[in-house]
Amino acid sequence: MKRFFTFTLLILLCAALGCEKKEKVAIRIGKIPITVKEFNDAFEQGRFQYGMELSRKDFLDSYIVRKLILKEAEDLGLDNDPQVLASLQLFWEQTLLKLALSRKINEVTVPIKIDEEQVRAYYEANIDTDFLGRDFASVEDEIKTLMFREKQRQLLQEWTDSLHKKSKIVIDYQSLGIQ
Repeated sequence: MKRFFTFTLLILLCAALGCEKKEKVAIRIGKIPITVKEFNDAFEQGRFQYGMELSRKDFLDSYIVRKLILKEAEDLGLDNDPQVLASLQLFWEQTLLKLALSRKINEVTVPIKIDEEQVRAYYEANIDTDFLGRDFASVEDEIKTLMFREKQRQLLQEWTDSLHKKSKIVIDYQSLGIQ
């Protein structure tokens, strides 16, 4: 019975693994396989170059040259160069920062509402300095934009403050040369 169970399990496992649909390899550069999906994704992202849209054939030629150069760079060990790794680290961090900030800005921006009374009160409070000689109608949109940006800045500041509170931060100012 134990052997039957093991045999049945082995057959099911082989069947499940064998049923996986393998992507068709459309390009092979040395030992590097490139599937149709990989090429199509690259084409969609990079077909506009040099201010014009490339044909699939022209893009393919350019794509192969890029892959060949990248393969050569790897063969030369440039992919492990400390300068390359530092650049990748910086790019990765900047991309994550941009994504996190973009999501947070979208999240805090949606609920911001600036009502007419707030705008008028701001105008009245600043008429003698910022809006001297300008009527309310001519500056209303400007004030709304200012108020919107300030509210957005406040909400982002509250978010970063909450991040500080959630984390334990220890700084040795003397080691950093900061008094």
